[in-house]
Formats: sequence, structure tokens, C-alpha cells
Amino acid sequence: MLKSYDVTELRAGMTVGRAVKDLDGKTLIKAGAKLTSELLDGLRGKNIFSVYIDVTPEDYKPTEASQEHLLDLDYIKCYRKCFTITQNLYYGFANTGKLDKNELVELIRAENISELCDDGAKAVTQIHNMKRDGDYIIHHALNVGILAGIMAHWLDYRATQVGELVIAGLLSEIGKMKISKGILNKTEKLDADELAEVRKHVVFGYALLTESPIRSLKNVLLGVLHHHERCDGSGYPSKLKGDKISDFGKIIAILDIYDAMATNRSYAKRNSPFDIIKVLYGDALGGKLDTRFVITFTKKLLQAINGSWVGLSDGQRGKIVYLDDSRVTALPIVQTTKGEFVDLNRRSDIKVDALLTAQEAT
Repeated sequence: MLKSYDVTELRAGMTVGRAVKDLDGKTLIKAGAKLTSELLDGLRGKNIFSVYIDVTPEDYKPTEASQEHLLDLDYIKCYRKCFTITQNLYYGFANTGKLDKNELVELIRAENISELCDDGAKAVTQIHNMKRDGDYIIHHALNVGILAGIMAHWLDYRATQVGELVIAGLLSEIGKMKISKGILNKTEKLDADELAEVRKHVVFGYALLTESPIRSLKNVLLGVLHHHERCDGSGYPSKLKGDKISDFGKIIAILDIYDAMATNRSYAKRNSPFDIIKVLYGDALGGKLDTRFVITFTKKLLQAINGSWVGLSDGQRGKIVYLDDSRVTALPIVQTTKGEFVDLNRRSDIKVDALLTAQEAT
């Protein structure tokens, strides 16, 4: 039987099940040929993205990853471990009113959350595709922390700054542990009093941290307090403007919006990265978000997802083969699994619905 493999998954010794041809129809590798390192090298730069391999039924075992829309099991194993620690950290505060520094130290160890920040494309794909069983607040805080680690590297922050921005992202929702579960879990629109109560979470979080073992980390405290402020003064809790808002607050604001829009919620469908970038850029142009940080985040994000598999609104699947990262709102050129090229900058009737893993696309 035949199974389609992404070229990154090909290995020497595999048997080609269907002739590999270039865009002009020229046969590069005949059906039945055994792949060698030389043949694999010859595929580079040929715009070949998948190859049919002849496999036995025993070789073809659908994995848990493909069933759950997950990129790889190692990432998910690490994520679930970090989720448990983050949950313990948050619930421990809810129960005791104190922040457990040991849990926080365990969370940011290199083999835990730092591992999740190593690959921006992988992390972004996970954020868009992963089922979020359990407490949404914990998932959101963890993902903002992961994005914070990625963003810190994109900004060329020093190691200490990277760690502090990650902590600010992870603790950005900690104040919500003092908000009524009835309000937090409400699926209908909040009334004015309920909305005012939810908005107190930044003040509650800041107050906790000023009495915690990390109270000396001023950038972290301000990041938590300021991440709902907006540069035009329309945010909360203090309606600060421009330079009155800390850099950490401005950065976490962007990451908070990104993760919220990338998630399926009871009242909103997840958005593609391109939909979210459009919103972020619009908020930057409108004076709400810091333009410098929005441009850095979106440009680096586009670079990270270039080459990713995507699902299109017309039901097709394909791979991003070109993205003009010099234009923040540029859309990709996608090669579908049929070999057709679609320039989404010229096709208003088709859009990217979602990022996909290689397993989902083939």
C-alpha cells in the first residue's frame, strides 16, 4: 500500500511507490526505486513536498499524534507536564493565597517550558491545533508563557530577560484565581458588573506578586499589571498611554490576543495566523498596540510558519511555498496536494482556515 510522506520524513532505504516528477513532468525518481542519500539530496530545491512510499500494512500504523492533530508526542508530553505544574501553581495560590516559588522554578527549567519555546513553528502549530481539555485559564497562561519565550528570543533578549518575560506570560492570568468561577465560566456575554470584576484580575495578580518571593522582579510585576493597557489609553486598569506602559506589558498584550484568537471557544471559532496578524496590525495602526513589537512579532511569525501545511477554506490542503515577510499583512502562495499553486493575495474567495501538521495534510 502507498503512504504519502513529507520530504522531511523521507529516509534512505524507503521504496518509492509512485514516480516523483518535477513541475515540467520530468521523472526524478522512478517508482520502485530505493531511496538513497544521493536521491534525497537531489530532491532539494525541486519544489517537491511529498512522496508516495510503498509500505506494508505493518509499517502503516496511524499514530496518536495524527488522531489528535498533534505535531509530535514529545512536545505534547512536555506540554502536559508543564500544564500540570502551571495548574498546581495557580490552584495552590487559589487555595493558600501564596505563590509557590518551587513550582515556578520547576516550570521554567530548561527541560520543561524552555523546551517548548525552542521551535516557533512547532509551538504555533500546537497552539492552533491542540485540544485544550481542562481549565482554559491554565492553557492560556501556559501558551502565553511559551509565546513569551519565543518572542524574547526574537527580540534577542539576554537570558535573564528571557526568563523574566516567560514568567510574566505564565503569571499573566494568576489574578483570575480570585475571580468567581461562575463569572469566568460564563458562556453568555458578561454584564457591566461582571466585566468590571474580571478586569480586576490584573490588580489582584500584581498585588499577589508584590507579596511573593519574586517581588523584586519589577519587569514581571509590571508585565502582569499592564498587559491589558493600550497605548491610546483605552485599556485597563489605569488607562495608561504610550511610554507609561512597560515593555513587558506591551509584549504580553500582543501574545494574550494571539493565543485567545487562536483557540476554539464556546463563543468563537479559532482564527488562522493570518486573520490574527490582520487584527494585530490593525490595532497597531489604530494606536492600541505598540507598532515596534507588533511588527517584530508578526514578521518573525511569518518566517516561522513559512513552509507549513495549511487547510484552505475550499477544503483543499497545501503547503506554504512563499511568504513576503517584508509586508506584514502579506498572504502566502500555497501549493496544494494536487500540485497547483494558489496565490492567496489574488484570491479573495479562498483563505487559510488553519495550520496543519504534516500528518494531517497527507
